Amino acid sequence: MLNSVTKILKPRELWGLRIIAVMTGCALPIQIMGRASIVVPLIVATLGFLTLPDKDWYFKRVSEAARGPFGVMLLITFLLWLPGVYYSVSPALTLMTLVRPFIFMGIVSLLWAVLVVNKFLADLALRTMVLASLGAVIIAIIIDTSLPELYWLLHFEGWRSYPIGGALKPFSSLAVLIIPVLFWASSRLSTAWRLLSIASIIGFVMIVWFTYNRATIAGLLVSMVVFAAWWAWTSRYWMIKVAFPIACIAVIVAVILWLIQTRPQAEYEGHWLFPPWLIDLERQVIWNFAYEIFQQNFWLGMGANTINFAPGANDIIPFRNSDLHMIPSHPHNWVLEIAAETGVLGLMSLLVMIGYTVLQHFKSLILHDNVPYLAAICVAIGYWSSGLFNFSFWSAWWQMSFLLIMALVLSFGHQRKFHPD
Repeated sequence: MLNSVTKILKPRELWGLRIIAVMTGCALPIQIMGRASIVVPLIVATLGFLTLPDKDWYFKRVSEAARGPFGVMLLITFLLWLPGVYYSVSPALTLMTLVRPFIFMGIVSLLWAVLVVNKFLADLALRTMVLASLGAVIIAIIIDTSLPELYWLLHFEGWRSYPIGGALKPFSSLAVLIIPVLFWASSRLSTAWRLLSIASIIGFVMIVWFTYNRATIAGLLVSMVVFAAWWAWTSRYWMIKVAFPIACIAVIVAVILWLIQTRPQAEYEGHWLFPPWLIDLERQVIWNFAYEIFQQNFWLGMGANTINFAPGANDIIPFRNSDLHMIPSHPHNWVLEIAAETGVLGLMSLLVMIGYTVLQHFKSLILHDNVPYLAAICVAIGYWSSGLFNFSFWSAWWQMSFLLIMALVLSFGHQRKFHPD
C-alpha cells in the first residue's frame, strides 16, 4: 500500500467520493437482506467511481501497488491455478471462478485508493459501517427472537410466517470480519460512536450465539487470542499482561465445555482424527473424501469449483439418518478445497501469499505501532480460521466481504497511531 497521501480533492469530486465511502461502509451490514445484496452497494460505489473526474490518478495508485511483491504473488498464484482449466470437467466454470477473485481485487483496490486519499472519507465509511451494523444486528435479533416474518419481507417474499431455520447463519458469519473493526473503531472514535460500536459488537455476539454458528465462534476465538496477546505484550501494566491471557484461557475452556455438553457423542465405530464434540463425524467424512481427491490430483488439482463433480461426490454419507452427500457442494474447508481443485502448487502459492500479507501487517504494527494493522490481522485470521469450517473459498459474497472490510481498515494504515495504554 502507499506510504503517503498527496492528492488534493476538488469540490466536484466530493459527491462521488462520499457515495463510495458510504457504500463501502454499508456493504457488509446490508447483507441482512441476503448475501446477494452486497452487489447493490458494490455497483453504486463503482458507478460513483466512474463519475470522478480524475480516475487516472486512482488507477496510477493501484498500478504502483500492483507492481510490488504482493502483485507478483497474485500473478504467480493465478498462473499456478490456470492449468486446472485444462483438467476441469467444466472449463468455463473453472475459468470464470479463477478470474472472478482477481476482478474483485481490482475493484476493491480502486475503492481503497479512493478511501486512502483523505481521512474524512475513511472516517465516513467507518461511521457508516458502525451505524449500519447496529441497525442490521437489531433487525437480525428481532427476526430470530420474535418476528421471522420480517426476514421474508426483507428478502422480497412478502409477510410470511414460515420459520427461517438457519437462514441467518451467513449474516452471523460476518461477525468475524466486522467485530474486530468495530472494536478498533471504538478505540478511535468519540464517546457516542464508541457506545454505538460496543452495542453493535454485543448484537453480533448475540446473533452468533442464537444461530449456533460454531465456525464463526472459532474464528472469533483465534482473533481474540491474537488481539489479547498483542495487548498484553505492549501494555505497560503487569495486571493487563496477566489478566488478558487468563481471560483468553477462561473463554476457550468455557467454549470447549459448552461444545462437550451440547454436541452429540460418537455413535459410530472407527478411528476419528477429531473428537465428535469438536468436529462432527459427517464433516470428518467429507474432509477425508476431499483429501482422497487431492491425492488423486496432487500437483495441479481437478479444476476450481468442481470438486462436487468428482466421482463418488454425490454418494450419501453412510451414517444413520444422514442425507448428506460426500461433497455437499464444497468440502467446508478452504485448505482441502484449494488443495483438491488447484493441487499442491496452487495451495502452496496461496499459503505463501497469505503468510506474506499477515507478516507485512505484523511488521507495520510492530515497527510503527500502527494499530489499524492489528484490526486487519484479526480480520484476516478470523476469515481464514472460520473458513476452515464454513463456506466455499470461491463464494463471491464471502470473498468480496473480506476484501471490502480489509480495504476499509487498510485505508487507515498511515493516518493515525494508537497505543492501548
